[in-house]
Amino acid sequence: MTREQIILDLQQDYAKRREDNLRLYEQKTEEACQRCPGLRQLLDARHMAVISGVRSTLLNPQKTPGANAGLPSAMAMMNQKIAAALKAGGLPADALQPIYTCSICRDEGYVYTPSRKMCSCMNRELHQRMLGELGLNGGKETFEGFDEALFSSEPDQRGVSQRQMALLARKVCETYADSYPDTECRNLLLTGKSGLGKTYLLHSMARRLAEREVLPAYTSAFHLLEVARKSYIENNSDYLSGFMLAPVLLIDDLGTEPMMQNITVTQLFNLLNERQIAGRHTVISTNLDMAELKERYTERIASRLNDASSWRKLSLVGDDVRKRLKRS
Repeated sequence: MTREQIILDLQQDYAKRREDNLRLYEQKTEEACQRCPGLRQLLDARHMAVISGVRSTLLNPQKTPGANAGLPSAMAMMNQKIAAALKAGGLPADALQPIYTCSICRDEGYVYTPSRKMCSCMNRELHQRMLGELGLNGGKETFEGFDEALFSSEPDQRGVSQRQMALLARKVCETYADSYPDTECRNLLLTGKSGLGKTYLLHSMARRLAEREVLPAYTSAFHLLEVARKSYIENNSDYLSGFMLAPVLLIDDLGTEPMMQNITVTQLFNLLNERQIAGRHTVISTNLDMAELKERYTERIASRLNDASSWRKLSLVGDDVRKRLKRS
């Protein structure tokens, strides 16, 4: 599902929300009228006064100033009478206030001052649904929650520590997600053995992009191959269209998927090639180094991933932080 389809679903849900709240308001109004003598007549009179004022404005070709000058005071008088009728029936004066889930946008999903924009309530729901579409609704991986203390500060033989490399990777990934589509380099390749935070960083990027209302496609390499296999067997490219057309594609754990003759390498090359031609952004994490990528996926794919003009490589090093977490 695309971002536009999610918004369309949200708009339909908001329309239903308005209908449900209107139904509740009408039910509450009917109960109040049964309890408060004369209330129905007062409400009908107020409604007719509003309709008359609107009609007078629309049918006034000369736009005569002051044509409805007496309407505000008349409405105030009617509101006082309605409040008195409610109070006489044992109800609070504001018992018939309209029912809205969000009082800011009145369940429209949009506000119009100074110009039309999405209400904060709808923006929050859009973000949650986008995360749900990515399968990340229940996770907690964020750039803000990145714990540098998990990584060793001991320098290696090059004088660089695991923590320094992890912080660099975090900074690059966060900048990438914040600056999309104007990233310094269109594609990222995160390499390093298991347990160094590659998946965490990909999840964090997906969340940050969703916060910015950019819906990436997130997939494991295993799932991608399953889709590619189905596409190949059924000769139906539509299965891969979501990965082909996503503004940002994040592929996790490349190299863990099984190799299938005439499918894995061919479909992966076509996917990367088509996305590169279209100028779309791709981020890949893998446990393999460049030599292993070349051996597994051939020179054609490895050379693309090694192209510094369109790919930036980030190498994470050190010990498995998940083992350190378990020990602690």
